Order: sequence, then structure tokens, then C-alpha cells
Amino acid sequence: MLPLENLSDEKENAYFADGIQDELLSNLAKIKDLKVISRTSVMQYKTGITRNLKEIAQQLGVSNVVEGSVRRSGNHIRVSVQLIDAQTDRHLWVQNYDRTLADSITLQDELATEIAGALGATLSPQEKARVEAKPTNNPAAYDAYLRGRAFAAGSQFDKSTVENAIQSYQEAVKLDPSFVLAWVDLSCVQSGSFWLGEDPSPERLAAAKDSADRALALDPNLPETHLALGYYLYYGQRDFTGGLAEFQQAKKGLPNNVDIIEAIAFINRRLGHWDEAIAGLRRAVELDPRDINAYNNLALTYSALRRFPEALATVDRALAWEPANTDALGLKASVFWATGDLQAVEPLLANPGIEPLTPGLGLPVRGVQALFQRRYVAAIEILSSAVAAKTKRGEPSENVKFLLGLGQQRAGDVAAARATYEDAAQNLQRDLEKVVPGSYQAAATHAFLGHAYAGLGEAAPAIAEVQKAIAMRPTSKDPFEGPEIEEYMARIYALLGDADHAIPILNRLLQIPYGFAITPALLRLDPVWDQIRNDPRFQELVAEKKP
Repeated sequence: MLPLENLSDEKENAYFADGIQDELLSNLAKIKDLKVISRTSVMQYKTGITRNLKEIAQQLGVSNVVEGSVRRSGNHIRVSVQLIDAQTDRHLWVQNYDRTLADSITLQDELATEIAGALGATLSPQEKARVEAKPTNNPAAYDAYLRGRAFAAGSQFDKSTVENAIQSYQEAVKLDPSFVLAWVDLSCVQSGSFWLGEDPSPERLAAAKDSADRALALDPNLPETHLALGYYLYYGQRDFTGGLAEFQQAKKGLPNNVDIIEAIAFINRRLGHWDEAIAGLRRAVELDPRDINAYNNLALTYSALRRFPEALATVDRALAWEPANTDALGLKASVFWATGDLQAVEPLLANPGIEPLTPGLGLPVRGVQALFQRRYVAAIEILSSAVAAKTKRGEPSENVKFLLGLGQQRAGDVAAARATYEDAAQNLQRDLEKVVPGSYQAAATHAFLGHAYAGLGEAAPAIAEVQKAIAMRPTSKDPFEGPEIEEYMARIYALLGDADHAIPILNRLLQIPYGFAITPALLRLDPVWDQIRNDPRFQELVAEKKP
């Protein structure tokens, strides 16, 4: 279903057209017989650009396309919708609806039922009941809810967008406390805000739980309620098993909902169920073929399994859509590093999208490449600029400072390296006072602080800090992320010149999958291992024929 064109004279009503489309997509996704392409992909074809329906259908892997328009004037709504066979350009079904705002609340239900009928899809009694359920009787609450959905469809990394979504949903539930879908979406956004660190406070987490509990009390059988509970358990409690059970319950009633399919895949990854994670992420790409993040998540999972040819092929599919996508380019560079192919990274450096950061790590590709090539003067210049840019934007820069300090150490500038590590340590000590104890942010901060102490040669506090991080995020409880902190421990021992402790950790990590998994090639390239490089046991690890 392509984005509905906003024909309203008041352009601020654009959210209403987007919200109606979003709601209709959600309803269509409840019907098992239909393959419904998700919002991220269809929004690439927003009105205002010339549409070639046959080409669009081919790109999205569908046979039929829904398009139309929404005009709102005060309390009056006019929606025009048509279903088109994209191969023949034949109109299968056309309908115009003139409604008041109050009447428009059930419009998406009617549209979904009629479109499904026109496509020959059979609705089960349960599907019919779900599609026809009226979300609220309050037009003002519904209006606020649609505004919330429009905000929630924006970047989840933009704090003001997230807060606007939360405020809109809060307005909806204030106007109608029995509006279960508004409670659901409010809880989902609150849990996401906590997980991503935009507001990692206990208050935000408690609010997410309260919203999910309200939804559960209002309608315990609604699939969306289980979606909210799943995110609360996953994002808020890191209860992966409990979250998975809730998402699987939600999927029964929302079989084509890409958010649920991805959430199940991500939790399977956290549980070490790698095949299930790959299958789910491949399905997400199928339902959202223009969502670059879907490709990047799949590629990262292939990389975690060290299935590098598949990771590269997946990244290239993303870059076919967006040749300058920073995350995809960074991932491609990280795959080449993991396989030891510095030469293959060079052409990527000319792409304007390669900077500033590689995904997940927040590292400048050019700086890492220069370090791996042992061009320390160039690396120091690039990394110093990256630290300054991140500081100016108010972003944390400790990861880049570690690379800068390492470059300065290897270049022989001991005083500059010490100043860099001391600056990082001071910032991290301040950060520790702000983070929630035991949270993901706390674990990462302890690990980073350990790294800074190791750079300063302070062995005891370095090891103590990273041990705190490992205790918070053990591999046994998170096979995707836990080993990354173990790798930090190995790096710290290497910086301290302690091969006896570093090498057994590396030996174990080389045997298991995890996010940004270490490889023999990375051991060969990364100067962080230089102080233990001549140990015969390390050389044995590096000499493995695999990447």
C-alpha cells in the first residue's frame, strides 16, 4: 500500500493521512492470506514523485498496489482509495468515502475488509473480529493517537520525535482511558526510549510497565497487548525468554507484522538461536525490502556467524538502494577487515557516506583503516578530528579516544596518549555517576573505563572495572553481546602485556559467534594486540587459515 496523498488545505494535517495509512497497513497485516509490505519501504514512494506502479511492484515483490488520497477540512474527511493490478494497470476496485472525524475511526477496518475481499483473501472469524474492532469512540483521542503514530514512525534515535510521540499517546489515553491501542503504543515507545538510552531512568521504565499493564487489564487477548509486554520484558528487563513468549503470542494475531518478526529474530539472536534469527531477519527483508536497517541487521547477524560472503551480499543489496548509506558502508568495511582485506576497503573510502561512523561501534572508518595500515600519523589526525566533531555535537567519544590513544602510543607519543586516556577516564567516571546501576549503559561504561585504565597502565583498576561489566552482561545470559565485553577484557590484558590471561579468552572467542566477532585476520591487523603479538600461542591463533 503506497502512502496516501495529503490533499488537505492545512498541510499540518499531513499526519492524519500518514496515520490513516499506518492504521490501514496494520489492519491488512492482521490477515494471514495477504503479503503486506511494511511502512518503511512504501514511504519511499511518497506522493510528489512520479510513480511507475509496475516498477514499484517489481521492486517490492508484489502483484497489486493500493494508492489513494486523504482530504481533511475541519471535521470532514474524504478518502479515495483504489486497488490496482500493477502488471496490467487495471483497477480492481475503487472507492470514495465521505466521513466525519468520528465516523473515520472505523474507516480503516472497512477498507481492510474490502481490499482483502477484492484480492480474494479469506478472513477467519478471529481475523474479521480483529479487523473490525473499533479502537475508540472518542474522535479527539483518535486524532491524538494518529498524531502519535506519525511521530513514532520517525527516527527512534531522535529524542524530540520520541518525546512528541509519547506526549501524543498520553493525550489520547487521557481523553479516552479505555483506548487500549494507545496504551500499547505508548508502552512500546517508552520501552524503546529506555532501551536506547534516551531516558534510561527507572521512572521511564515504570511508565512503560504501567502503560503495558493498562493495556493488559483492558484487553488481555489483544495481540498488540502482547507486543507491548514483549518490548517491556525485552527492552526493560532484558528477560529474553519472557519477551520471546509474548512476541510469539502477538504473532498469532499479527502474522505479517514486521516489528514482531524482527523482535523475535533479535531475541533469538540474544538467546543464541542463530538459525531462527537468520530466518526471521530474512522474512523482515522480504516484508520490508526497502528498509536499509533490515538488511544491515541481517548482514550483522551473518557476520556474527562469520558467514562473510552472505554478509557482503546482504550489504550490497542495501547499497543497491542507498549507495551512500553510512551504516551499510561501515558494515561492509568491517566485513573486509574481518577477512583481512584492507585493499577492498580502499574504494569505499571515496564514498561520501563512509563517514562519520561504523554501525554499533561508532568508529571512523578512515581512522581504523589507517591504524590497521600502521599509518599512525594519518590515524592520529583523522581520529583527533573525529573526537573534536563528536565533542562539538555533544556525543560520547570514548570509543574514538581509545583508538586515538592507541595510535599515539604506537607512534611513540607517550605523553599525548596519556592525556587522551586520562580525559576518557575522567569523562567515564562522571558518566558512571549518572547511569542506572546494572543497566546496559552501566556495563558498557565499566568496560570502557577499564579500557582507559589499561591505556594508562593501571592494571588492577582496569581489570576490576571490566570484571564488573562481565558480571552485569555474562555471555551465558546474552550470547550476542556478552562476548563483546569478554573481548574488552582480552584487549585490556593485551594493553597490559599479559598474554597468559589474554590468549585463553581469545581462543574461546574465536570458537563462538557474537556481534562483531573477532577473527584471526582482525588479530593480525589490530595494533591493540601488538604487545602480545610475539607470543607463540598468539601466533598460533593468528595463523589459522580461516579469516
